[in-house]
Amino acid sequence: MEYAYEANLQPKAIYEVKKSLPLTRDAEKSLVNLYQPIIGADALALYFCLLQDFEDTQENYTHLELLNALDMGLSALKAAKKRLEGIGLLKTYYREQPEVRFLYVLMEPLAPQDFLADELMSFLLVVKVGQNKFRQLNRRFKPESVNTAGYQDVTTKFGSVYSFSQNEYQANQPVIEAAVKKAPQNVAQLPLAENQLNWTLLRDLATKKFINPTQITDTLKDSLTLYHEMFGYDELQLTNLMAEAVSLTDGTIDVRKLKNVVYKQSQDLLPEKKAVVLNYDSDTQLRRKNTLLAQGFTEADWYRILDSEALAPMEYLVKLKAAKGGYVTKNEEWLLTDLVQKSPLPTSVINILLNYLLVTQNKAQLPQALTNQIANDWSQNKINTPEAAIKYVQTTVKEKQVAKEQRQKNGGRVQNIVKKEDVPDWSKNQSTSDPSRKAEIDKMMREYFNDEEGEK
Repeated sequence: MEYAYEANLQPKAIYEVKKSLPLTRDAEKSLVNLYQPIIGADALALYFCLLQDFEDTQENYTHLELLNALDMGLSALKAAKKRLEGIGLLKTYYREQPEVRFLYVLMEPLAPQDFLADELMSFLLVVKVGQNKFRQLNRRFKPESVNTAGYQDVTTKFGSVYSFSQNEYQANQPVIEAAVKKAPQNVAQLPLAENQLNWTLLRDLATKKFINPTQITDTLKDSLTLYHEMFGYDELQLTNLMAEAVSLTDGTIDVRKLKNVVYKQSQDLLPEKKAVVLNYDSDTQLRRKNTLLAQGFTEADWYRILDSEALAPMEYLVKLKAAKGGYVTKNEEWLLTDLVQKSPLPTSVINILLNYLLVTQNKAQLPQALTNQIANDWSQNKINTPEAAIKYVQTTVKEKQVAKEQRQKNGGRVQNIVKKEDVPDWSKNQSTSDPSRKAEIDKMMREYFNDEEGEK
C-alpha cells in the first residue's frame, strides 16, 4: 500500500540528505557489483544522486531537481526509493510542519567481503544472478591469502611498545563505554518483520527434528523470515528445510547448507504442497461470499479470491502454469521474487495479478515490463485486497470502453484530456482468452485445494 505521507511526495516537496560518513571505496564496489543486480539501475542511480546532494554545500532541494537529474518520472522515483529502503540502504523521515519536508539518510553499504559473508544478502544475490555469476563474484572479492612460507614472523608485539596503567584504564572506562554505546549503526541491514512467524511453534517443531533450539539465533531468524516472505514457507516447512542442514551429532545448523537447500528447493519450484485449510462453507465465508455476490462479483470471482489468499505467490504461479500445461521459467521466477521483495502489494493481490495475466489475458508467460507496470499502477492506486484488484480491472476496462465509444462519436478525434497519469494499457475484454479454458483452470485450482484437504 502507499502510505499517506507519500501523497505529499511531489516535485515541489523539499528534501535534505544526510550520511554519517563518506562512502568508502569498498562500499562503492559493493553497490555497483553486488547491490545493483538486486535493487536495479534506477535505485543505484538514486543512491548516487542523493550522495552527490549530501556532498554539496546546498542543504535543501526540491524533488523536481532530483527528477530532472535522474530523468525519470515520479512513480519511478518512488519505486526506486522503496528498493533502497527495503534493502536497508536508505532511511526516510517525514514532517509536515512548518512545511512538508523529507529527510533522506543514506546508509553505508556492506563491504564486499561482509556482503558475501552475510547469509541473507548472498541469498538474494544468488537468486538474482544465478550460481555461476555468484561464484565469479565470490572469486573476485575473495580476500587474497599471503604466502609466508620460508619467512619468520618478527613483528613487534603490542605490549612491547604500548603500555597503560590499570588505574588509568578503570578511571576512563565509563567514558569509553558511553562512547561505544553511542556509536551509530550506519551499515545497511534488511528491515525484516520477524513477527510474521510463530517462533514458539517453530522451536517446538525444531526440537522434534533433533535441532538444538539455541541454534535459532537472531541471524537465523532473519534468514527464515526472508524465506517465508519470498516463498511462503510456513513453520513446518522451514523446520523440514533446517532438518536437511542440521548435524545429528550436536544439533547445530549449517547456515550455508541451509541456504543451498532453500535455493535448490526454489529451483525445483517448492518441495511440497502447502497445507492450507479452506472451509468454503463456513458461516463467515458464506456471509462474505453473499456480500461480494451482492456487489456484483461472480461465483468464479469468489473462488479466485479464496485461492489467491491461500497460496504464496511462487506456489500459486506453479499451479497456474501446471494447469495450463506449462512450466515456470527462470525469468518468471526472478520476476516474481523481485515483485514479492519490492512491491508493497499483498501476496493475495499479486496472485490476482498472476491470474489476470496468465488466465484472463491468456499469456503464455509473464511479460516483465507489463507485470511491473500493472504492479506499480495497483500500488499507486492502493489496491490492498483481491476483490479490490478484480473490481479495479473491471472498472478500468469499462472506462476504456466508454472512452473508445466517445472517440468514435467524435469521428476518431482525440480530445485533450488532462489527467494525472495514463492508466497502463493492460485491460482487455476477457474474450481474448478461451472461456472454457479459463473455467477449466479455475476448476483445477479448486480441485487442488480439495485434494489437500483430503490428505490431512
